[in-house]
Amino acid sequence: MPDPIVVQIIDEYRRELLNRESAQFENMTTRWLQIERALEGQVSALAFEIDRMRAAGETVTEWRVQRLDRYQSLLAQAQREMGRYSQYANDVITEGQRQYGATGAELARMALDAMGIRGGFDMLPIEAIEAMAGLTADGSPLLDLLRKAWPEAAASMTDKLMQAIAAGQNPRVTARKMFDGLADGLNRMLVIARTEQLRAYRTAQREQYKRSGVVTQYKRIAARQMRTCLACLLADGKVYELEEDFVEHPSGRCALVPITRGLPEVKWQQGRDWFGKLSEADQRAMMGPAKYEAWKSGRISLDDLTTTHHNETWGDSPAIKSNKELGI
Repeated sequence: MPDPIVVQIIDEYRRELLNRESAQFENMTTRWLQIERALEGQVSALAFEIDRMRAAGETVTEWRVQRLDRYQSLLAQAQREMGRYSQYANDVITEGQRQYGATGAELARMALDAMGIRGGFDMLPIEAIEAMAGLTADGSPLLDLLRKAWPEAAASMTDKLMQAIAAGQNPRVTARKMFDGLADGLNRMLVIARTEQLRAYRTAQREQYKRSGVVTQYKRIAARQMRTCLACLLADGKVYELEEDFVEHPSGRCALVPITRGLPEVKWQQGRDWFGKLSEADQRAMMGPAKYEAWKSGRISLDDLTTTHHNETWGDSPAIKSNKELGI
């Protein structure tokens, strides 16, 4: 049986956002390569200097590396380049928040229209969408969060350097590994982009539902795919009060289905039912061997798997308990 038209609309919007995100991330990655080109001389010079030190029989410890002028010069230049990139990413993501917010409000109106509720309610004003842009979930400036990617990137670049030294790798391999470590900063910013833009998308949906005057609650809907987080699949169909914030993990793609006054609730194949119809191999792949065996033997239920984790940056999010938490 095909999904209800509301669910089909949500799936179509999800695909549109994935395409939009792919194009955005390609541009952000291309721009990141400018950092690598700017740092190439410094990174190579440091890698070759360390190689000469090793060839001369010197012991190259992290303490020694951190006191090299070339290392300190590299860190200073890398921090400047990352600072410029953070400003660029802030501008890109802020505009993305505006666009995603407008799309979220549009999706909410389309969903209500598909349920037979056409017009007659206040449209979410552009000012409300603009107010979401440039901010994170806790209302702090987006740029501040992006700038926090630098310490993580610097530490990862140094870790990769020390691993290459310990493995006795040649300077060119060492340089490449250092860039791989620095790219943790890019990966962090891409997670921020995805998370904050999708938050604007869901927030605008919820605000538009509020303005409709006919939506009383909303339900969570997850994509029924192998790549979907198991915690989201098991929370699929959960009902939230309209004033209740949507609890989601970083990069989460769940959406909101309205529950309206006087109309039957929209129903679809719930995530746990979809999971139950998967092959044993796919279920094992999604759960992990230990959880799968404990579930199949009856030692745990699907409800036992889920919990809520709190993160200082992202707030509360649905999560799957660790094997240790489950006692398996």
